[in-house]
Amino acid sequence: MSKFILVLALGMPSFLAAQTRQVITQPTEWFMFASNMKLSKKIGFTFDAQFRFSQNFEGMQHFVRNGLDVYVNQRLSFVPIGYMYVWNYRYGERPPAFADNEQRIWQQVFYKHPIGKWRFTHRLRLEQRFLQSHNSITGEDNGYNIFRNRLRYRLVAQEPLNGSAITPKTFFTGVMNEAFYSWGKDVSTYEIDQNRFFTGVGYQINKDFFVWPGFFYQYLLRSNGALQENNLGFLIWVSYNFDFSKKE
Repeated sequence: MSKFILVLALGMPSFLAAQTRQVITQPTEWFMFASNMKLSKKIGFTFDAQFRFSQNFEGMQHFVRNGLDVYVNQRLSFVPIGYMYVWNYRYGERPPAFADNEQRIWQQVFYKHPIGKWRFTHRLRLEQRFLQSHNSITGEDNGYNIFRNRLRYRLVAQEPLNGSAITPKTFFTGVMNEAFYSWGKDVSTYEIDQNRFFTGVGYQINKDFFVWPGFFYQYLLRSNGALQENNLGFLIWVSYNFDFSKKE
C-alpha cells in the first residue's frame, strides 16, 4: 500500500509537463500553521496562515485564512463560508509587473478515514477569487476588479513509523498532493494550472499538535499560460488544534 501511495503521488504532477512554454526552476521555502478550534460538537472555527518565500527567503506570498467549520460526524465536516486575504510579492527570476493582492471567499468539504495503518484525508475546496490589478502604463491601482473561480482537491496519506496508529509521541511519514483548476476572467488556459506535492517525516507531539517538515514541489502555470514555474524546496507544516467543546 505504501509503495502504491508514493507512486500515485509522484505520478500525478508528471502529466502537467509543458513543451511549448517557458519554464523556470527556482528554490522555495514555505511555512504553514493550521488550527481547528472546536467550539461545540457541531460547530468550530478553522484558521491557517502561511508564509511563502522564494530565492532564499525573498517574499513570495503570505496569507491568513479562516472559516466556519460544521462537523457532520467524526469523519466528515464542511466549511459553508470562509474568507482569506493574500499579500503577493514580486519574486523570482521572472517577477510579475505588479504585486497584486487578493481577497477570497471559499467553501470546502473535508473527509478522513483509515485504511490499515494509513490515515487518509480528502479536501475539496471551491474558491471565489477577487484579484487586484494595476494599470500597465501608469501603475494606478484598479482595485480588486478581476474575478476568477478555482476548484482544488487535496489528498493527504500518512503512515506511523513506530506503532500501529498515529498517536501521541509517534513519528510518521506521508505524502500530500493537491491539484488546482481555474476559470474566469484573464484565464487563458483551461487545464490544471497548479499542482503541489509534499513528502516528509513528522512527529505527533500530542493528539492536537504535530510538526511535519519535508520536501516540497510546486508546479505553477502563470495566468497567461506562457510561463511555468517549478518551485522546489521545503515546507514546514505545524498544526495545533483546540477543543473548547469539553467545557459544555
